[in-house]
Amino acid sequence: MTVAGRRAPRGPAPATRAFALAAGLAAVSSPGAVGAQPKPAPAAAAPAASTPAASASAQLDGATYDYEHPSAPASGAAEQGAARAEDAAPPVPPERRWRGRAFVHRLAAADPARPLPILVFLHGTNEARIEHRWMGGGREGDVRRIAAQLMEAGQIPPMLVASPSAVLPAAVAVARTSWPAFDLDVFLDATAARLRGVATLDRARVVVAGHSGGGCNKAGGIAAALSASTPVHAALVIDTCMDADIALPLARSRPTTHVVVSWQTMTWAKRPIADFRRAFQRGVEAHPAAPGVLRELEPLVPTEPMPHDAMVPLVLRRWLPPLLSPDAAPSVPCVSP
Repeated sequence: MTVAGRRAPRGPAPATRAFALAAGLAAVSSPGAVGAQPKPAPAAAAPAASTPAASASAQLDGATYDYEHPSAPASGAAEQGAARAEDAAPPVPPERRWRGRAFVHRLAAADPARPLPILVFLHGTNEARIEHRWMGGGREGDVRRIAAQLMEAGQIPPMLVASPSAVLPAAVAVARTSWPAFDLDVFLDATAARLRGVATLDRARVVVAGHSGGGCNKAGGIAAALSASTPVHAALVIDTCMDADIALPLARSRPTTHVVVSWQTMTWAKRPIADFRRAFQRGVEAHPAAPGVLRELEPLVPTEPMPHDAMVPLVLRRWLPPLLSPDAAPSVPCVSP
């Protein structure tokens, strides 16, 4: 369901509805992106990562880089060639700090000076205290691998993937208070500094995805990311709490920011979805998106085990190609294969 903006044209099958973006939408938020689908960069040797990645990354065609929040102790910052201690940012409460992890695929590393889109992934609650969840830690999945498969298939242009991992377990123990006041600008700055000489971020093509508790806090998580000074190209809100009080911050996103809210009811049916839908629609009516920019609400039906976790690859495979390559034809159905 496209709430506002230009409804995406229907595809050849009903399952692919509301999928292709208007041809001119990239001109609003990503100059120069209109045209043929970007092709993968020529193959090049993967750069060496100075920080050992998780064992799961051994088969990934690229390198993983770990880094600390700028307010971390100077000893950790020195390893990354950061600024001197006296130039460091003011202290940040532990609940707002994180450890970052970024993935640079071989195709993304082919031209370090070429600005590349970046996916920032916010994981959900983490009572198990698994570090770098969805980025090599845990068993739910790995967004690095999902993005790598899309790049290698030529479905998306070379892109970067980065994710914060909470330092204080209590900061991600309860969904509705997770990721308090997440500062996207600080995270992007730290990621860019860590990848200096390896890859360059394109801040006009920042896609933020919040899964589960990563999108439940009306004052944190993906809602906070949307209020950053860096304009977000697209927000993917994946199977979150769907509370009515977070619908308005999402609907009030910049007119040039695509917002796609996806959910499943197979394992999480008891949510105020009807209230969220009404609040979101009212917000969009009061704060309409620019022509061609999406405000999308879509229930999906994953068929893989663990539907809540299966929503992450389903949504990323469904939306990253059209969002990053506006002329690409949609090929991923609403019901996962």
